[in-house]
Amino acid sequence: MNAKRPNLLSLLTYLLLGFVALVVVLHFVFGFQYVVILTDSMEPNINPNDLVITMPVSPDELHVGDVILYRLDIGNSTYKILHRIVEIRVDNNGSVYYLTRGDNRRYVDPWNIYSDQVIGKLFLVIPKVGVVWYYTPLIVFGLFLIVIASLAYDLAWLLLEEEPIRPKSRKADLIVLRRKKIKVYHYRR
Repeated sequence: MNAKRPNLLSLLTYLLLGFVALVVVLHFVFGFQYVVILTDSMEPNINPNDLVITMPVSPDELHVGDVILYRLDIGNSTYKILHRIVEIRVDNNGSVYYLTRGDNRRYVDPWNIYSDQVIGKLFLVIPKVGVVWYYTPLIVFGLFLIVIASLAYDLAWLLLEEEPIRPKSRKADLIVLRRKKIKVYHYRR
């Protein structure tokens, strides 16, 4: 049974490391963003606690109907909002901006979104994974502790395991005693 546990543990460890590596590479190398939806503004297609993955795009790739993630500064706070482009306009300076609206809202958002505010375009929605995503650091830490505890347990058994006592033959005992010049008496019952 011990032979199967390290294999399963190794497999889980490799899967976890592979997943973390994929998330890191997609984020830092390719610019993908991961956002957990908090409101119902995009229902019924995107719901609260859904994990949304967005990919970076150039302004030329954005069209009416695309769902975008953008950054909005209000006062001293910055918000990330995921809404659908409902109209593309050009201001008096010739800059392109977007009008957005949540699918579950009746009115267009009261602000204009310029290209430098757009973080990315919707790539993938993973339903209900947002709850787990919030607790991912805690889950990874817990898995790490389980792996360390398992390794420590196996190491402790390796270090504490004694050499098995092999029964000696009676003949070997007699030879040792004769070398030490101890008289050996045999009793019969």
